Amino acid sequence: MSTPATPAGSVLAAPDVLLPVGTTNPLAVVVTASSVPIGTTVQLTATPQNGNRTTASCALLDGSQASSSITANISIALTQTNILTASAVFPLVASAGEGPIYAEGEAVKWVRVASTLGGPATVTYITATGKEIPATALASRAP
Repeated sequence: MSTPATPAGSVLAAPDVLLPVGTTNPLAVVVTASSVPIGTTVQLTATPQNGNRTTASCALLDGSQASSSITANISIALTQTNILTASAVFPLVASAGEGPIYAEGEAVKWVRVASTLGGPATVTYITATGKEIPATALASRAP
């Protein structure tokens, strides 16, 4: 089952995908990525309108850095709307000659990219000490 061309990705809008009666758990979800290193593990989270969220760690992304994918099996609440979020954490490697990247005075070691169907991707820098700095916080301070 495919997602619409312009998904809403919100519990406040009509569902983007309606599962047919008889859908069984766990549900197989294909996660696609671009500009994420091959071999990165993806975490898929299902958050229902009510109740506890479930999480599934997927195998490693396969394909190319330009276009990769993985299939994740996750249990979801079949009687209500769920928001699915995929996230990936990978080490930050400085491009040739560009040196390390710093955020709020600390060297950045990892990057977490997360996305919800229809929503924008969020980027968070993670320092060696574990401090998490949203990329939007740094962008708002740019001259």
